[in-house]
Amino acid sequence: MNGATVQPSYKEAGPVRYHPMHDCLSLILRLLTLGATIAAIVAMLKSTQTVPTLLGPHTARWKDFPAFEWFVIGNSIVLVYAALGTLAACLSLFTRRGPLSYTKTAWLTFLCDFICSCALISAGSTALGVAWIGKHGQHSAFWNAVCPTVDRFCDYVQGALIATLCGFIFQALSTVIAASALHNLATHRH
Repeated sequence: MNGATVQPSYKEAGPVRYHPMHDCLSLILRLLTLGATIAAIVAMLKSTQTVPTLLGPHTARWKDFPAFEWFVIGNSIVLVYAALGTLAACLSLFTRRGPLSYTKTAWLTFLCDFICSCALISAGSTALGVAWIGKHGQHSAFWNAVCPTVDRFCDYVQGALIATLCGFIFQALSTVIAASALHNLATHRH
């Protein structure tokens, strides 16, 4: 064989190595999710405007719409989860053992990330439906657009929706990172 070595056709299982890339990316994405959900909540909570009309003053508030209430609740849930996830990611950078280092906690992280992604897209899409009708009206139901009247209210809602979309993207990427960590753990099992 002239000194040539034969490579085995199977993959040898070795110990699971620490991958700081997962923890660093997880920390960055969780911080971005945290910032986006804070921005969305603050923008929605500030979206109150009173305008004079022929029938008296009219106040547009987020509390008047159940879709906007779910928007605030959904973003608040993800905010708390992102804050806890940020703490866990910080600790994992220092201890070199975090939730993405063990199979059971990586699965739990993946599932929680996925559920939070679903909560954000659900909250954002319900609020977007109401915002769309507010901006464009519904002509077949004879609902007029209200955004020309309460433009500042609609601007705040639009900003909150954009922040939630960004938060969803960051949370979905966190889900991908957790899935990548699960894949890494599965391929390096003993």
